[in-house]
Amino acid sequence: MAVNYDRAFDEVILKRWNEAPNEQRLEAQSPRRRGQLAKDATESHSLYDSFNYQRGHADVFREVYKQSSHSPPREGEHLSVVDIGAGAATVAVALGEALGRKKRSRVDYFAFDPNPMMRYLGEGILDHLGAGFRSAEYIASPEEIVFTDTNRLLFTFSYVSDQAAVEQADIESWASLIRRAVDEMDRAVELIYTTATFSGGGALDNLKRVLEQDGIVRSYQPVA
Repeated sequence: MAVNYDRAFDEVILKRWNEAPNEQRLEAQSPRRRGQLAKDATESHSLYDSFNYQRGHADVFREVYKQSSHSPPREGEHLSVVDIGAGAATVAVALGEALGRKKRSRVDYFAFDPNPMMRYLGEGILDHLGAGFRSAEYIASPEEIVFTDTNRLLFTFSYVSDQAAVEQADIESWASLIRRAVDEMDRAVELIYTTATFSGGGALDNLKRVLEQDGIVRSYQPVA
């Protein structure tokens, strides 16, 4: 059974977009924003970004996932996906479309986003998507995840590195979370990220540098 993103989009995002006052929609599309979303951004900004960018971001992540060396969960495997900067569950959409029903049933999806409206929209997307994950939920903090309950782990960062709201404290928190996962699982974990910035610098370069200093990063696989 295939996921139904169009239905989820119509029920959760499009309906709310159509109900939004025109002045809010116009304000949210300010060219100065360029998709930048503060942690305390207004509801209209979160809605505008989901309405305009989610489909494209999910498409990119889906294709990167397919081309990466990451193998989907096999029979008997339990894969946990921790989606940092999840937005409105963009990675859940991408994985739902990339994986067949049996493989989706082996996935626990944990989404984290600091923006309240994004969490609200994402929870709605998960309810309407029909992905059939083993479990799927938004979490208040990544620190609440227990990694000993899984035998494979994938961290995803979908466009979060392009957000100006990301601070060094966020990067240190991500690194700490990954270190804890490696320690608790006593095995390698995987990371997949997509970004619109190719010039170097930014949050993910800083994250790689921190993880390299700790001897955690072992290999990279760029996907054009």
